[in-house]
Amino acid sequence: MSMQYHTLRSIEVTNDELEDEQWVIDSIIKATPPSSSTARIHRAPEMVRETDDYKKYYVPKVVSIGPYHFGNEKLEMVEKLKPVFTMKLLSNKETLRSLYKKFGESQMVKELRSFYEEDFTTKFCNKEFTKMLLMDSCFILFYILYIFGGKHEDCRELKGHEIVFVHQDLFLLENQIPFKVLKEAMKVLEIDCVSKMKPFILDNILASGKPKRKWFDYVLRTRRDQCCRQEYEMEIIDNEPDHLLQLLHRTLTKNAKVPTKDSSTRSNYRCTFRNVNELVDVGIHFKPSDTMSLAHVEFFIGKWWFSANVELPPITVDDSTKPMLLNLIAYEMCSHDAHDAWVTSYICLLDSLIDHPEDVKALRKAGVLENSLGSDKEVAKLFNEIGTDLVPNSLAYSDAKYKIQMHYESWRNTLFSQLKHEYVKSPWAFFALVGALIALLLSGVQAYFTVWSPKSECDGLCTLLKNNHHL
Repeated sequence: MSMQYHTLRSIEVTNDELEDEQWVIDSIIKATPPSSSTARIHRAPEMVRETDDYKKYYVPKVVSIGPYHFGNEKLEMVEKLKPVFTMKLLSNKETLRSLYKKFGESQMVKELRSFYEEDFTTKFCNKEFTKMLLMDSCFILFYILYIFGGKHEDCRELKGHEIVFVHQDLFLLENQIPFKVLKEAMKVLEIDCVSKMKPFILDNILASGKPKRKWFDYVLRTRRDQCCRQEYEMEIIDNEPDHLLQLLHRTLTKNAKVPTKDSSTRSNYRCTFRNVNELVDVGIHFKPSDTMSLAHVEFFIGKWWFSANVELPPITVDDSTKPMLLNLIAYEMCSHDAHDAWVTSYICLLDSLIDHPEDVKALRKAGVLENSLGSDKEVAKLFNEIGTDLVPNSLAYSDAKYKIQMHYESWRNTLFSQLKHEYVKSPWAFFALVGALIALLLSGVQAYFTVWSPKSECDGLCTLLKNNHHL
C-alpha cells in the first residue's frame, strides 16, 4: 500500500508545472525556422569572419566592389578614381546615359538587389545602388581591357603595388557584383565578352603554365582552341555565372566526374599513406595532368609491375595563392551543393600529401608544383595551415585514392620499398649488394659445371691412365 501511494504521488503535477509544460510545447510548435538567405553573392561564413585572418584575406585592400565594403575609409583613394576610369571607358555621355538607363530599370534594380544580403542594400536608394554598380562594372572592365591588357599608360593614376592588390581584390568573395552587370555593360560597349574574359580568368587558375603538348597536339591546336572557345562561350551565355569568383571556380573545376556506386563504396576505404615521399618509396611517381581542372586526379599503372603514376593538376604557389584559395573555399562553404567542393577537396589532398619540405621538393621536381613563394618549408606550412579544419567531399578522388592505397598495401611494393631504403639510397650498401649477387651467381655457375659439366675428348684418355696407373 505504501509503495502504491508513493507511485501515485510521483506522477502528480501541480498547476504551475502544467503551465510551464504547456509553455514549452507551445513555444516549440510556434517556433519558425531561421530564414535562409537567398543571396547569390554571399558574405564569408560567420565562423570565418570571427577569425583573425578575416581582414587579411577576405577584406579588400585597395578597391571596394559591391555594397559589402562600400564606404570603407581605407578604400577612398581608388573610390575617387572610379568616375575617372568610367569616363575613360565610356568616352561619351550618351553611352553613360544609355548604360545608366539600362541598370536603372525598376525590374533590373530589383533583380540586382536580390543578389546581395538585404541588410546591405536597404541603405541605398535605387539611384545610389545603380550608380555604384555602374561605376564598379566600368572599373572592372577598364582594369581587364587596359591594365590587365598591358596598356598601363592609360592608368597612371594607380601605382604598381596597387595594381597587384586590385587584381587580388577582384576575386574576393565579398567583393563581387553580378556578372549580369558586366555582361550588359560589355553588350552596350560592343565588347566581345568571351575573348576578353577568357584570358583574364585563365590567368588566375593557379596552374603553373600550360601543359606540355605532344607533337601531334600542335596539328589539332587550332581546332582545339576553337572548341575551347565555343565551350567557354556556352558556359558564359547559356549558364551565366553569378559573379567573377564563381566563373573562376567553374573554370577550375570543370569536367568533374559524376560519382559512381564504386566511388561511394571506395570512399569508405581508409587511406593510410602519409605523404609524397612515402608513396615515392613504393614506386608511385607524380606527374602534372594535361588538364588544369582541380577535379582531375588520376592513377595509372607504370611500365614496371612495381611502379605507378599519379596525375595531379599543376599549381603555382605565390603571394596571391593563399587569399585566392581561401576565398574559393569560402565560396564552396556557402554553396548548397556539397559535390561542388572540389577546391576544398584538392587542398585537403595536398595537405595529406605534404608533411615536410621534402614533399614539396618532390612535387616541384615532378612539375606538379611551382614555388614562387619562397622556401619549400613556407609552401608546406601554407598548405598545412589552409587544410586545417577543412572537410572535403568524401567522394572526391575516391577512385584514385583507393588505387593508391591498394598499390601502397601491396606486399611486393613494400618489399621493393625496403630494398630501396636499405640498398639503393646507400651507395656502399648498393655496391655490397651487387658484389654479393655476382659472387652468388659465380658460385652457382661453378656448382653447375662441377655436377653437370659436359664430356670432353680427353675424358677417355684420363680414364685409361687412371685405370692403368698401377703399371
